[in-house]
Order: sequence, then C-alpha cells, then structure tokens
Amino acid sequence: MKGSIVLRINGAAVPATPGARLLDVLKGAGVFIPTLCDHPALPPLGGCRLCLVEVEEGRRRRLVASCLYPVEKPLEVLTESPRVQAARRYLLTLLLARHPRVEAVAELAARYGVQAEARLAAEPQECILCLRCVRACAAEGNDAIGTAWRGREKTVGPPFAEPPEACVGCGACAAVCPTGAVKVEETAERRRIWDRDFTLVRCERCGRPFATVEQLAWAAKELPGAPPEARFCPRCRREDEARLIGRTLGSATP
Repeated sequence: MKGSIVLRINGAAVPATPGARLLDVLKGAGVFIPTLCDHPALPPLGGCRLCLVEVEEGRRRRLVASCLYPVEKPLEVLTESPRVQAARRYLLTLLLARHPRVEAVAELAARYGVQAEARLAAEPQECILCLRCVRACAAEGNDAIGTAWRGREKTVGPPFAEPPEACVGCGACAAVCPTGAVKVEETAERRRIWDRDFTLVRCERCGRPFATVEQLAWAAKELPGAPPEARFCPRCRREDEARLIGRTLGSATP
C-alpha cells in the first residue's frame, strides 16, 4: 500500500497508515487487544493499561500502551508475548480484587486465567476509573464532572459531591460507562443523574421524551441557528432523512 508503514504483528506483515494509533491498526488486523478505558469517540487515556503490547525498536524491546502509541516507523509488535501476558494478568489481578462484580473485568480475568486472590481484600466497586464519563462530559463542552482525591481514594463525580450546575442531563457520561457505575433514573417526565433532576422535553412529532430542557437550551446557545429538526427526537430525524434520501434517489432514477 503506497505511503503506508509495514508492521510485523506476531510475525505477519500488516500495512499501517502513518500516525495511526497502534491499537486501531491491531484491531483492524483482527488482533484481540483487551481494553476498558478506550472508546472510539473519546480521546485516548491509557488508564487501564490492558492494551499493553511489546514493540521492538531497533535493539530495544519495551511495553507500550497501544492506545497512545502512534505508528511512525516499521515495528515488530508482539501482542501475546510472555511479558505482555504477565503484565495483563497482574493488572487484571488488581482490577478483579477491586471490582469483582464488574462483568467486563470478570470476563477478561477469565480469558487470562486470573482468579481472585485471598491476600487482596475485595473492595466491590462499580467504577473502574476509566474516566470515559469525564472525557465524554468534556467533549460535550460541559466539564460537569471530574476526579477527586488520589490513589485508592480516587473517585469520579461532580465538584464537592454536589449536584453539578454545569450538567445539562444529556446522559453522555452514562452512555459511555462500561460498567453501569453512572446511574440514570428516568420516567416519562424526568431524568435524574448525579443527584440532579431534569425535566424532559417531548418530540413535537411522536411525543417521545428525548432531551432535557437544559440540554436544548445549551444547544441553542452553543449552536445558534440550529435547524427546526432540533425539536424532533433522533428517531424522527432519521426517518425524515431516510424519506429525503428516498425522494432524492427516486427523482434521479430515469
């Protein structure tokens, strides 16, 4: 492939686009790489470190977080070397002790033959500190939640553990949470998240609740000149787009 860089991944030659994330190249080649903190719609963090792989650069071999590693030159990459497997098992041992009831952690632990160790006291917690929710909120432009404390006491939530004023109740944080730690309670009229209640707005066409008052107010402020379709739910907008495409294609047919 012209302009590409050739990597040797577990002995196989794989072309890669310069600047691409190594993780994306590996997944594109069909190689399984465990991840917990990575999400395609969010900037990479390298927090869980489970995506570690071994790369050879000249005479040097080292472990790198593939979600943060840009492909810039030919490399040899090992995704299941003894060093990689040992590192993943160690990380999963710690994760399993802290989050024994989290399904995503338990599945990866079983895949790598990791079992809970009696010497590590169980601390059942749903939040794995992947910070997907924090990054999603920042990407939305709200920064309503963040981290507090350090080390084992580190937590995720709004400032001073109070209902966040900057939150618009969009639910993006809950949507990207891999463990269900971000709780959302919703009725036909209201949504509750981070101990704050929001009134839901109904679609002007189908009547389904689809956004909060604060969410639409934020959109009107940040996206002036929003089209009238903003009053409709995503489902109705998709139906409108499908009808428009159908009419366009129909008129183009001889």
